[in-house]
Amino acid sequence: MKRKGSTSDFIPQRNSELRAAFFNQGIYSTADPVMQKTVKCPASRFWVDPERARDVISRMEKDPESTKGMHLERQRMYEALYKRYQEIRQQFPHHNKIEALSIAIYSGAPEFYLSPSRARCIVYGGPAS
Repeated sequence: MKRKGSTSDFIPQRNSELRAAFFNQGIYSTADPVMQKTVKCPASRFWVDPERARDVISRMEKDPESTKGMHLERQRMYEALYKRYQEIRQQFPHHNKIEALSIAIYSGAPEFYLSPSRARCIVYGGPAS
């Protein structure tokens, strides 16, 4: 589990990418529909630390229900990442688990997997994590 107060190296990059997705829409509103559209934009990667992803995916391999206690967006992200990971393992069986997971993480994500309220804080300079 992530330790309280810990930060990831990718946070500035994620926040910058999210702000760009917001401003590219050309509608500068804090309304939930605008922020919902922003968080549904594709992201360049899954915004998760590879070590954390390894731990969660390993748990999911043993118990697919292991994400049920997570926040909804986190749960959805890990389920999508797990699905991508499984596809890569099937398509490229010569890759070990770490390589397959790394490919899955950095191959782009269909969305940011953030709540509209969290995105609003990031876009408008709230807490950065």
